[in-house]
This record gives sequence, C-alpha cells and structure tokens, in this order.
Amino acid sequence: MPNYAKRALRGVAITFIMSFLASVAAYGLRIYLARALGPRDLGLFYAVFTFVIFFLFFRGLGLAEALVKFIAEYRSRDEYGKIKSAIVTVTSLQIISSAILGLIFFLAADFLALNYFKDPQAAKILKWLIIYIFFSLLFIVMKSTFQGLQQMLLSSSMELVKNLLVLLLAIIFFSLGQGIFSAVWAYCLVCLILILGYLPFFLRSCNLLSCQKADFWPVAKKISLFSLPIFATAIANKVIAYIDTLFLTYFRPLTEVGVYNVVLPSALILLFFGTSIASIILPLSSELWASREIAKLEKGLHLLYKYTPMLVLLLLAPVFAFSDFFISNLFGAEYSSGIPAFQILLLGVFFYSIATINNNFLSGIGKPGTVTAIFLVSALLNIILNLIFIPKYGITGAAATTLASYLLSFVLSTIAVTRAISSKIPWKQWLVFLIPGCSLVLFTFLLKIRLGFHPVIEIIISLFGAGTVYALLLYLFGCLNVQEVVQYYKVFRK
Repeated sequence: MPNYAKRALRGVAITFIMSFLASVAAYGLRIYLARALGPRDLGLFYAVFTFVIFFLFFRGLGLAEALVKFIAEYRSRDEYGKIKSAIVTVTSLQIISSAILGLIFFLAADFLALNYFKDPQAAKILKWLIIYIFFSLLFIVMKSTFQGLQQMLLSSSMELVKNLLVLLLAIIFFSLGQGIFSAVWAYCLVCLILILGYLPFFLRSCNLLSCQKADFWPVAKKISLFSLPIFATAIANKVIAYIDTLFLTYFRPLTEVGVYNVVLPSALILLFFGTSIASIILPLSSELWASREIAKLEKGLHLLYKYTPMLVLLLLAPVFAFSDFFISNLFGAEYSSGIPAFQILLLGVFFYSIATINNNFLSGIGKPGTVTAIFLVSALLNIILNLIFIPKYGITGAAATTLASYLLSFVLSTIAVTRAISSKIPWKQWLVFLIPGCSLVLFTFLLKIRLGFHPVIEIIISLFGAGTVYALLLYLFGCLNVQEVVQYYKVFRK
C-alpha cells in the first residue's frame, strides 16, 4: 500500500475523531447558550457575532488556504526557510487588515446598533468582539501551519479545545451574572488562551526560531497571487454561510434569528465528516499534483466518491428522523418552530460534504480560480433567493435557499474536478446508491414510529437496525466492496 494512502487514512482518522468531538462540544455550547439566553438574546448575540465573522473575509484575504498549500509544497522539498517566509507574510498582512477592520467596527458600532441590529446593547458587543478579531488571526495562522505540515493531531485538536474552552468560560461568566456578555467575553479570551497553549508546539514544528527566512519577496508574491482568487472564494463562501442571518436580522424579529442560529449550526456541525476528509485533501492533493502522481489522485477521488455519500447519509438519517428530539428536547420547546428548516438544511449538508472535498481538491491542484467561480455563482443564487423567500417565509425560506446553493456547488464542483483529471462523473454509481440510501431514511422513520421507547433508546436501535439493512442493501446492489473495505481497514490498523 503506497505511503500516501497510509498517510491519508491516518490523517482522516485523526481529523475525523477530533472533528467529531469538536462537533459534540460545539453542540453542547449551542445548547447551553440557547437555554441560558433564550431566543431573543441568543438572536442578538449571534446577529452581532455573525456580522463580525461575515466581514472577516476582508481580514482573511484567502491567505490561510494559501499558507496550507505552500507549506505542504515547501515541506515536500525541505525548504523550511520558505515556510518561515510564508508564515511571516500571512501574519503581517492579516495584522494590517485586522487593524483596519477593527477601526471600522469601532467607529460604526453605535450607528449599526440603532439602525441595523435595533438594540443599543449591540454596540458594546461589537466593540468587545474587536478583541476576538485580533487574537483569532494568530489562532488561524497556527492551525493552517499545522495543517500544511500535515500534523493533523495538532491542527484538528485546536477546534476541539477552542469549543470546550468557550463552553467553560461561558459557564463561569454566567455564574458570575454577566448575562449575554458571558458569551462575548468567552470568545474574546479563548483564542489568546489557545495561542499561549499551542505556541511551544508551533515554534518547534516549523523551526521558526532557528531557521532564516528564504526568498521572502518571491514567496510573498507567490502567496499573494494565489490567495487573490481564494479571497473571492471566501467572499462567496461567507455569503452562503452567513447571509441568511444578516437578512433575517434585517427582515425578521431577533427571536427568529435566535431560532435559526440553533438549527443552522446544528445542521452544519454534521459537516465534520466532509471537512475532516477535505482538510487532508488540500495538502495531500497539492503534494501529489506537484509530483505528477495523477493516477493516485484518480484512485483517491474514486474512493472518495464511492464511500463518502454512504457514510454521510448513515450519519444524517437518524438525525433527520429524530430532528424533533435534537431541537425541542435539547434546546427547548421555544425552538421547535425551526424543525422544518433543520431538516431542509440536513439535505444541504449531504451535498455540501462532497462539494467541500471537491473544492479543496481543486485548490490543492492549483485551480483556486475554478473554486472561486463555483462559489460566486452559488453565492449569487443564494442572495437572489434570500431576497425573495426570507421576507415571506423566514427561516424556512432561508434553509431552502441554503439547500439550493449547496446543491449547485456540489454539481459544479464535481464537474470541475472530473474535468481537471480527465475522469468521469460516477452518475450511474450514485443513482444505484439512491435505492439503499432512501431505504435507510424510510426504515429509520418506520422504526421511530413503531418503537415507542425513550428517544435515546430509539435512536440507538434505529441506528443499528436501519444501519444493518442499509449495509446489506449496499452490498446487494454492488455499492459496497467488502474486500476493498477490509484492505483499507488493515492499512488503518497499521
């Protein structure tokens, strides 16, 4: 088995486990904030927080993705001096853009609080979150560096530790009676704590103190040119991810914003499987493409297209069937109005899991411009549909719009990837997969209706029962190759 396959499987396994635990921690954080704040205060906090995150693409400039790609490339040639030049370039540019963005937010805070957020408290929240803007940039540089060096345990653990710390800090501040500002201060402090904790690993992993910068200006120019189309992609990506909340803030009550910021992250948390694979694909595809290992790229893509839909659907089906439990029971009955939107978003997650892998693959082989075009078209569709459906249908319209954008991104990115490496889209394989896939969802619903046990017990039984039928149908319809699975399981054990 090639070393690339072993590295990929090991990296995916580590990232998957860490992403799963990070998702559980993030879900626990959302549950705590939803119950502690209530829909309106939750809506106010996430309206301001989403506003800040949305405009952070001006700070990002596509540099984090460029850093991952070029560190992986320089590492393959043991050019650690260029790695240091890349890190210094990205950090310097992001400090400048963070300062500009923070100044604009500070000056505009009072105006936005009265005319957009329609709550005076929003001004103070926005000003405090400027601290988050500065500390988060160093967090992102560290995480991107670990990812580019393919130190996946360090890279993937940062999100898990971050979510756990935010939850812990929020609980502490709430116990001190700080209300909505408990969440604000938790996010302000978390990145600083993480930077201090991970700094020794960061300095040691890339020899940052001992090595000298090499070819600084050529490296800076290369990163800047590569990041420009990624920057445009980031804009479009932010539009798809956050424009729903921004439109809801303007057109609908803050209570509805609060409900949507329970159901949207609850659905997007389940992207952890796709993003776990995608985080490996970017540096690994970059290295393989630079080495002209096209055959290995094609084989890897074939395996991803074959098994990713199977595993993602197995994850989503019980959540879809028991969506009332995951929303009403965990967050509270006041959030139950978001259940239809939650189910629509889960369908979007299925398609976007594959689209995320596709887009990282395209960036890795040096085609960020293609990714940009895909995101821009999807973002344009998102904006148009949001303006049509959100004023009338609220969060359900927002969810349907997100689904449409994710579906379009999936179709366009799949076409682009297969063309880039002269491969074929496995339409026939995916159509055959629809039969066991639909059977899994239907059988899960039937078990839920018939059992009548406690929801947790029903979920466990449904997962095993429906999962067994699902695996059998996958085998009977030729979707599942047992020998192939055993082969890669042996690699994983090694």
